Amino acid sequence: MLWTEKYRPQSLEEILGQDKFVSDARNWKEGMPNLLLYGEAGIGKTAAAGVIANFVLGEDKESNFFEINASDDRRLEVVRTTIKEISSAMKIGDVPHKVILLDEMDGMTPDAQNALKRLMERYSSNVRFIITCNHRHKIIYPLQSRCANYGFTRLSDQQIAIALRRILSAEGISDVDFTQLEEFIGTLNGDLRRGITELQASVSSDTSLTMQIERMQQPYNELLEHILNDQYELALNKMHDMIHMSLDMKTICIGIHDVILKKSSLPTAKKFKYLRVVGESEWRSGSMTPKVLAAWMVGQLI
Repeated sequence: MLWTEKYRPQSLEEILGQDKFVSDARNWKEGMPNLLLYGEAGIGKTAAAGVIANFVLGEDKESNFFEINASDDRRLEVVRTTIKEISSAMKIGDVPHKVILLDEMDGMTPDAQNALKRLMERYSSNVRFIITCNHRHKIIYPLQSRCANYGFTRLSDQQIAIALRRILSAEGISDVDFTQLEEFIGTLNGDLRRGITELQASVSSDTSLTMQIERMQQPYNELLEHILNDQYELALNKMHDMIHMSLDMKTICIGIHDVILKKSSLPTAKKFKYLRVVGESEWRSGSMTPKVLAAWMVGQLI
C-alpha cells in the first residue's frame, strides 16, 4: 500500500503546519462554510479536505462525500450534470449537509466556475463545497467571495522530519542514517507528499537516501546539461517530462536553482544569469500555464 494513502491524516490533530485552518475547523462539527484551500502542490490541501469530511460527516461520510478532480472534468457540462445531480440529491443520514470536494479547481473553465457559483447559491441548504487549487487568482472572484479562504503554506523541515520519523517508527524501521535523512528533507522544499513517496521508494528498493537524493536530482542535472549544450528541444522535452510527473513549476524552479548552485564548473556570470531567469520563472508561475512558462524559461536560459 502506498504510504501517502496509508498515512494520510485522519483527524484535525494530524494536520501539520496549518494552525489557523485547524483552529477554525474545530467549530464546524454542526456545519461548515464553503471552503477554498489554496497553495502549492504537495502541502496537504486534499488531505485536509478529507479530514474535514471525516469530522463533519462522521460515519455517514461514504454516502455524503463526493470527490471530483476539476482539472480532469473541467467542462461546463460536468457542472450542469454531475455536480448538479449530486448537489440536488437528498443527503443521507444524520448529517448537516453533503460535502463535494472539487480538487485542482484552477483547471476548470471560467464558464464552468460561473455555473458552479449558481449551484452553490441554489443548494446552500443541502451541500457545501471544498475547492482546492494551486493558484487562487485562477478562481473567479464571485466563487472566492462565497468561500472561507485558507492559504496553505509549505511545511518546515522540522515538521516534515516529525512526519517522516513517525512513519518510519510505525513501519518498524530503525536503521536510518539521520544525517542522510536531514539532507534528504532539505531537498523537499516543504513537499511532504513527495518526501513520503521518495522515502517509501528508498526503503522498498533498499536504496540509501543519498542515492535517492541523486536520483531525485537527476532530471534537473540532465536539463542543465541540455541547456549548457544549447539543446532547446531536448531541454524542453525534459521540462515537459517533469510537468507530466505532476511537479508544479515552482518546484521545478527550485530544483533547477539547486543544481545550478552546485555546478562548480559553471562560470559565475553565467550562473547569475541562469539564477535570474529561474527566479523570474518562479514569479511568473502564478500567471502562466506550465507548458507556456517552460518554453519561455528554456528559451531564456539558452
